[in-house]
Amino acid sequence: MAARKLRFRDVILSIICVVFTIEACAPAAAIGNSAVFWWLFLLVTFLMPYGFVVAELGTTYTEGAGVYEWVRDSMGRRWATREAWYYWVNYFTWLASVTVLFPTTINGILGFEMPLWAEILIEMAFIWFVVWTSAQEVGDISWIMNAGAVLNVAMAIGIGCLGIWYGSTHGFAEPLTPQSMLPDFSDGNALTYLSIIIYNYMGCEVIATFVDSMDNPKKDMPKAIIGGGLAIVAVYLFVSLGISTAVPHDQINLASGIADAVAIIAGERSLPFMLVSVGFLLSLFANMISWSHGVSSVTNQAAKEGNLPRVYARVDSKGRHVGSCVMNGICASALVLAKPLLESIGVGVFSIALSLDIVFTLAAYVPMFPAFLKLREIDPDRKRPFRVPGGRVVIRLFCWVPVVELVLSIIVACIPFNESSAELGKIPLLIGVIVIVLLGEVIRHVSHSRATERARALGIELPKAKMGPDVDWRRPRRPRRPKSADES
Repeated sequence: MAARKLRFRDVILSIICVVFTIEACAPAAAIGNSAVFWWLFLLVTFLMPYGFVVAELGTTYTEGAGVYEWVRDSMGRRWATREAWYYWVNYFTWLASVTVLFPTTINGILGFEMPLWAEILIEMAFIWFVVWTSAQEVGDISWIMNAGAVLNVAMAIGIGCLGIWYGSTHGFAEPLTPQSMLPDFSDGNALTYLSIIIYNYMGCEVIATFVDSMDNPKKDMPKAIIGGGLAIVAVYLFVSLGISTAVPHDQINLASGIADAVAIIAGERSLPFMLVSVGFLLSLFANMISWSHGVSSVTNQAAKEGNLPRVYARVDSKGRHVGSCVMNGICASALVLAKPLLESIGVGVFSIALSLDIVFTLAAYVPMFPAFLKLREIDPDRKRPFRVPGGRVVIRLFCWVPVVELVLSIIVACIPFNESSAELGKIPLLIGVIVIVLLGEVIRHVSHSRATERARALGIELPKAKMGPDVDWRRPRRPRRPKSADES
């Protein structure tokens, strides 16, 4: 039986489900009213260039490996391996952070705290149910992504309306004035908001890994990315303002901000609180499913080509990427099971996992923009069903401005700039980032040493050398200089 194909409605709902995550609304609301400036500023300088670049690359290069394919064909195997590694790290750390929220939310619904063993059972059940569902064909589970998109948007609009109603009847937690919507650059945390908003915009390129499952990707993908992106900005703005209307931004808990806002507005364990809490749990599951296929497609292709350990290349009898999915489950489980140990030394699993997720998500997008420019340069005659509009100067601005924003966000997110407790709290994150980067370089080196043999054993066609100076599987050896008569 043929797998179900994604129609335009499925594609745009998938984008909303991938990009818009209800748990990301609390960190955005914690910015306060100035979030309005950051959302609109980064809409113009990041989301629109990012969406246009993904639309062109996704409709032109349709192998199905998304950003890995684009980086490999333009910047070579070394950067492609780093891309696949960072992309995978961002997913399993996100899965771990979301998993920790699951029993916390259930505790709020029940009104008491479960014992540790019960929380661990729930966390393991959630992780491995996500793994099992993620291994299914995209077309067969598209209804989950569709339902997740509708549920996320419905909850966001409902929470936003509740917050505005509460503020208008009980007084706003913060005055909503034009001045309050502008950023305060004297605030030392102002630049950290870059990483929060950009992180909330990520995910459009995941849709490029769905091309084999779409009815008409060349027509549907650009329209869905642009239309879906604008809708997502509007919803994020609405719900962020709704939450900050009810809860002072400096009192918003990053892990439970959504539930906190509803509890203040409607009361703890009220019907709205219960509905939002249950919907929150369901939306977490849908979000993880929507990202999983994109990540497993990237890591599976990278492993087949000898750029990651071969375990990521394992598939079942139906060709599903079980190796990548199982590795997601194993590493997320290990991080969650380490929670008691990490908390004993003052490191929260949710905060460290989410911070690692943000840093490596941002890092995974840095090579995409120069890859776009390089592919335009080395493959100018390729038919492009959608082209990013603009001349040479505009195109370069479209690429290098987002790169600067991404690099700046990474630096601010993980490097301490003073000796305050907040800044020194970045040190565990910085150590984790360095360890993961170094581990990735070791894996890259080991994988590359066997790349040619493994690729041939798996029947993978080697890329053509014309696609870039470092794309070929093994650099050709320089011809030896003939010995002169004197040297002989």
